[in-house]
Amino acid sequence: MRHWFYGLSLLEGWLPVTLFALGAASIVFLLWRRRRRWWIFVAAALAASAAVCLLLAWLLVHVFYVWPEDLPIEVVGWAALGVFGVVATIATFSLSGRWRRVLAPLAGLLVIAVCGLQINAYFGLLPTVGDLLGVPSSTLLPLESALEKHGDRISVETAPLYEHWHEPAHLAANGALRFAPIPGTVSGWHGRDALVFLPPAYLLKNRPKLPVLVLVGSQPGWPGVWTVSGGLVAAMSHFAAQHHGLAPVVVIPDPNGTEDGNTMCMDTTFAKTDTYMSVDVPEWIRHNLDVDSNPKHWAIGGFSFGGTCAVQMATRHPQIYPNFMSFSGEREPALAVSRQQTADQAFAGNLAAFTAQVPLTLLGQHRYPNIHGFFAAGADDPEFSANATVLAAAATKAEMHVQSDIVPGAGHSWAVVLGSMQTAMDFMAGPLGLAP
Repeated sequence: MRHWFYGLSLLEGWLPVTLFALGAASIVFLLWRRRRRWWIFVAAALAASAAVCLLLAWLLVHVFYVWPEDLPIEVVGWAALGVFGVVATIATFSLSGRWRRVLAPLAGLLVIAVCGLQINAYFGLLPTVGDLLGVPSSTLLPLESALEKHGDRISVETAPLYEHWHEPAHLAANGALRFAPIPGTVSGWHGRDALVFLPPAYLLKNRPKLPVLVLVGSQPGWPGVWTVSGGLVAAMSHFAAQHHGLAPVVVIPDPNGTEDGNTMCMDTTFAKTDTYMSVDVPEWIRHNLDVDSNPKHWAIGGFSFGGTCAVQMATRHPQIYPNFMSFSGEREPALAVSRQQTADQAFAGNLAAFTAQVPLTLLGQHRYPNIHGFFAAGADDPEFSANATVLAAAATKAEMHVQSDIVPGAGHSWAVVLGSMQTAMDFMAGPLGLAP
């Protein structure tokens, strides 16, 4: 019973539909009056709630620099309705008889819950009740010695793996998900534990040297967001099933450190996460996992902040990450809407030093004929769709091999990853040595 409850979807099915219907009924209950002055109050309260939320959203981005992009208008709209629900609840409680006073708080909570549910659905961040309550769907184990590297030899495969791979009859149907700390030995960075997905072929006693895919999560977020919201295990299992058990070893490090951290995946005055991602993470992977150390068979990817980081790594360190997937990435890393504010916080005010490292600058200065890049964004996300278009054009001009995907019906949400991961992996299969 408990597992059934924790597994209930917050994005589709009977639960969100039921809550939406109850929320709509609650709004009607809170608003229904026959007095003309009441409806004047309702109109004024609704306008004030919208104005307050619009102002707060603007202040958070343009004054307090909490986020580097404006919030989607849909999110602001649902937040405004939630504020209005609180106002209507207080008014109903103050001006009504006993039975309406009893029901008003419940109705108000339902309205707030529906608004929160819709905001969550927009981003696709928490798919189930268990995710909302912080209950993992399974117990995650640490990376055990049996799954660590056999011996000390570092293997560099020159030929694509698919050319000499023969699927054994006893191959496991599913891979394994583990966690492990990746220390910032050189960078000094201290992130949260990384996640590691090991595909079925890795679980063999005589395992092949598999390629590597490094993934980076969103901001706000954590490494596990790729399994909770990004459907990583299902996507990699599906890919492995289509490729005779072969899939990349996936490592999800943490370059942000906290839920709301933002290091921009750069070496700055407050963190050296470029060094962490380009030195510490690759070195840990090569020395702790049985993988192909040939950088031609490595890739990096991410959503939102992670998508930005992926492009940064490929343009700054093409010898380490010659293949990348950017899902709804920014045009450039940022701490604030103002580029100068970003430079002030991260580069001691040196805007030129910041500008010199952003992907569009590097794409304009260099040629990357050996890089494969995949860009995706939601069709209902005009800002990030434009980012993908601009970056893809610049990457193509810089001689990268580029493919793009605009996902219908998706905003700036994990629906982009869910809708385009298979296309991205099909594009990456060749460069990773897993398909012709």
